Amino acid sequence: MDISAITSAARNAQAAWGRLSLERRGEYLQEIGRRFAARGEEVVAIVCEETKKSPGDAWFADLVPNLDLFDWWTGKGLEAIKPQKAPISRLKFPGKRATLSYEPRGVIGLISPWNYPAALPLRTLVPALMAGNAVLFKPSEVTPETGALLVDIFNGVLPPGLLSLVQGAAEAGEAVIDAADHVVFTGSVATGRKVATRCAAQLKTVSLELGGKDAAVVLADCDLERTAQGVFWAGCSNSGQNCAAVERVYVERPIYDRFVGALAQLAARADVAPVATEAQDAIVRRHLDDAVARGAKAHGTYPGAVILTDVPEDAQVMTEETFGPLIPVVPVADAEEGLARANGTRYGLTTSLWTKDVKRAEALAERAESGVVTINNASFTAAMPFAPWSGRRESGHGVTNSHLAILDMVSPKFVLVDTNKDPEAWWFPLSGDALALARDTLDWLTAQGTAKLTRTVGVLRGMKRRVGEQKGWFRG
Repeated sequence: MDISAITSAARNAQAAWGRLSLERRGEYLQEIGRRFAARGEEVVAIVCEETKKSPGDAWFADLVPNLDLFDWWTGKGLEAIKPQKAPISRLKFPGKRATLSYEPRGVIGLISPWNYPAALPLRTLVPALMAGNAVLFKPSEVTPETGALLVDIFNGVLPPGLLSLVQGAAEAGEAVIDAADHVVFTGSVATGRKVATRCAAQLKTVSLELGGKDAAVVLADCDLERTAQGVFWAGCSNSGQNCAAVERVYVERPIYDRFVGALAQLAARADVAPVATEAQDAIVRRHLDDAVARGAKAHGTYPGAVILTDVPEDAQVMTEETFGPLIPVVPVADAEEGLARANGTRYGLTTSLWTKDVKRAEALAERAESGVVTINNASFTAAMPFAPWSGRRESGHGVTNSHLAILDMVSPKFVLVDTNKDPEAWWFPLSGDALALARDTLDWLTAQGTAKLTRTVGVLRGMKRRVGEQKGWFRG
């Protein structure tokens, strides 16, 4: 594959695409959204074939929630990048006006993983194109057909060359990084470090979403049945192959035994699909074997959902991202201990809090060290296009979803127009009158009440004297 030819075509297409109005680009994306929905059965079938996930997981993660993306990004999602007037003070900056606008970065490099092979690319493809960019898209080598299907749907509408598919493994990803102006990467911490290093060497911006070791903190006053169902779903949805999967559960002691029992019953009845790859299966088995060797008790059998109790805090299943249907459950004395343990990780993507006392949960949420906190729910806000998805520490940096994500894909431009005919107060010569004006301005800016009005008059007089001085200096 000739990446230079693909990139050249992308830049040529982007030049014309970037000149279109937001409304016109929106019309293209709305049509793509309709075509994506029309081919929904096909999307689900290919996702299931490539990832081994159940149809339910595919429908509720890779298809249905993503229909909202097209409506939001062609509507309210664009408010952040519409041109706007700058709030310039006429007194401090007389005769001036300015506008803030946003220009596309150019070519966005998108490197996407296999766990949600339709959903995750869409969350970058749609805003990147709406912002006026071209995209080089490298899907995971595990899910090449899903990536190809997405590109086929988009390119049935888009101008030629604007969206290009780059298939392959690490070498293809490196080529995309080298060709792009901004990179969006979702994947492991180890690969994310390599991506960040390569981007840094070229002074390129990068958005990294690197997974997590997400915790649920369950308080004794929770709705036990609903909480057990929610935590179990959050741990085993998509067979646990979710960066926001609940991989640690801290439960207050008074309900610990009952909660474990409820989870074990759910695990016994659940039909959890196998993980997608042999490499991922090996990681899950390693974490399970390590926990059992350290004295943990397994409730359930892998492959399938497994609830783990008596797990040491330094076990691999408590410290490393598992990405599989293992749910370790640990008793804690109270919510404070639960939150402290939840925060005690090198990751920081999501935290969930489960209690009937919502005010108490909201206070705890302020101290949760993660980018997303949910109360009485978990692992689903990435399906909301308006909700920022971001992490702390080794969960990466940058934002998916919300207006904050599209701001990564544009460059701001500030244009100032000056119609003032007089010289500026801070121009040469810096005389005694100039310094007196500076001091008067300081007094004016810090004044309160009626003193503000009085000092405003003084500043205006000082500016008049200063302008007269400068004109006399110029004529001399």
